[in-house]
Amino acid sequence: MILNSSEIKAIEQKEFKLRKSSYSLMQSAGEKCADYISLNISKNKELLVVCGPGNNGGDGFVIGNSLITKGHKVKIFLILPLKNKKNDNYKAFKRLDCEVFNLKDLLKELKKKTKPIIVDCIFGTGLNKNLSSSIKDIVRAINKKKTFTISIDMPTGISSDNGQAMGEAIKANLTLALHCKKIGHVLFPGVYFSGVIKVLDIGIRRSLNKIIDNRIKENNPNLWINKKFPWKKYNSHKYSRGRVYIYGSLKNYIGASLLSSSAAIRCGTGSVTIISNKDTIDKYNQKFFSLLKVEINSDEELKNFLNSSPITSFLIGPGAGVNQQTIDNVKLISKFVSSVVIDADAITSFTKNSKELFSILDKNKIITPHEGEFNRIFSDLKNVKNKIEKSIKAAKKANCVLVFKGPDTIIASPDGEICINTISTEELAVIGSGDVLSGIIASLIGKNKMSAFDGACAGVWLHSYAARMIKKGLIAEDIIKNLPKALEYLAKKYN
Repeated sequence: MILNSSEIKAIEQKEFKLRKSSYSLMQSAGEKCADYISLNISKNKELLVVCGPGNNGGDGFVIGNSLITKGHKVKIFLILPLKNKKNDNYKAFKRLDCEVFNLKDLLKELKKKTKPIIVDCIFGTGLNKNLSSSIKDIVRAINKKKTFTISIDMPTGISSDNGQAMGEAIKANLTLALHCKKIGHVLFPGVYFSGVIKVLDIGIRRSLNKIIDNRIKENNPNLWINKKFPWKKYNSHKYSRGRVYIYGSLKNYIGASLLSSSAAIRCGTGSVTIISNKDTIDKYNQKFFSLLKVEINSDEELKNFLNSSPITSFLIGPGAGVNQQTIDNVKLISKFVSSVVIDADAITSFTKNSKELFSILDKNKIITPHEGEFNRIFSDLKNVKNKIEKSIKAAKKANCVLVFKGPDTIIASPDGEICINTISTEELAVIGSGDVLSGIIASLIGKNKMSAFDGACAGVWLHSYAARMIKKGLIAEDIIKNLPKALEYLAKKYN
């Protein structure tokens, strides 16, 4: 479950009423954080607990106090004055039995050549405006220190609602998320600033999650593995596992469709056929012996072929060319084939008339734009800052499944389902990785296989999991080589 600030606030308010005390939840949250820190940080390390003027600071007071009682060396800093003595954070502050240092003290401490652990409790989920200049200075100083930093709930400076940096943001090594992840943890750049995220149970009743109509999920196999994932079975044969067709590339770009084809045959299909013309078919014959090839040289030939062939799914786009012919091919393929993945050049070809693309899409069709392609066909949405909101609106507008690629790839259905991929790696920022992804997705969907939405989620996860095995220097072919290992992992754990 991934929530925004208003949703987590509504759950907390219900919890307060049941407890008849809001402070007890702050105390529970602080103590759970302190327990985790104490178990994972040596008592020989000094901890600097940096507190702000709100509830996140109140959590910090409880954390600092609890760590002191556990025998840790702790300095607590309050960098802005507490304004309201009736609030829970003031109550936590008054319970401290130690010296509390101020902003100037912290700046002096950060200039020392020591390497303490910093616990960031300045601002949490409630931040809704840019940081002040004095707080920005603190954030820069903490980041410059390059010491291990733990943020409580959210890294200071990151919006919990859209993951954007509010002027500056603390780069945490570890974020202790309270009760659940927030949207800011999983959207870029918040996912980068959060570091490793550990969700802590702070005592909020799980039953209260039901009061929120939340459709945002974090991508993982439990969501889709039992929804017709196309495992090979003892009685399988090549055609029982589906027939994937891929529209071949332009003469100088066959590498793109070869990557897609290689990925598809590794995953969920028994056969892959390239649709090629007389100029390129020999190139495919020379490069990839496992592929079936069909030569088609005209619209009429393509129409007759589509009308008479058993096709499970179709992919068009990688290296296809940005031109009218690609537009005509997409329209024709979409007319005859239910499950279609539209990628790369096939998306960009509709830049001048995106409505024409939307008119041929439905819930069985998938488009897979990266940010540039997205902004070209959804130009009216490019100024929407929240990527989740963007994705929901785009999927509904296009009436299809959307895979909005990036370091925080989002899969959205036209009826409002949202799945966020959180296991990506920066190594995927390389040419050809998108072609591999579209091939994987095409192999998983179609009749008697996964739905477009579930197949897209599964494809994105497999793509990321295979890529993460390469620490540095990844190229697109590495993803394909690692797909068997990713499938083996799934089989051992879930099949």
